[in-house]
Amino acid sequence: MTETETAKPGARPCKGCPEHAAPDNPLGTSFIVYTGGPPHAPFANVIQALSNDQEGIVTKWSKPTVHPDGAIEYQQNEAKPPEIEGYQRDASNPRLLRPIWPHCAWRSLRVWRADDGSVKIAAVCLTPASEIPAYETLALAQCKKCQHLTD
Repeated sequence: MTETETAKPGARPCKGCPEHAAPDNPLGTSFIVYTGGPPHAPFANVIQALSNDQEGIVTKWSKPTVHPDGAIEYQQNEAKPPEIEGYQRDASNPRLLRPIWPHCAWRSLRVWRADDGSVKIAAVCLTPASEIPAYETLALAQCKKCQHLTD
């Protein structure tokens, strides 16, 4: 694909990518990388990555609040939101999801809102020594086993 071409919906991110590769980059998707600061800094930036492209459109979930520690909280009058990989639902508030990823400068978060308004986050590992290609979505369990975690 050349610089002037755009990805077609459902297209794989690279020629020959496996089925479980991260999906193409839809409009309104942002990537967040660690650039320094406290360990929760990348998660706090999730709010900046969420676009306003669904403003005025009725969706199941409205744009959530993102707290300084990176926790994502949906409005109380809405249904319980879906799980997000690397986030844990708060025991006392089912609409509050807290990040539980280990601190790592090599991880990048791909953030977008689905058609239903829910937040979607996919992580990729950018360390050159990773056994997981950077085009594959990273699971929390894979990240926790990595020998290249940074503190």
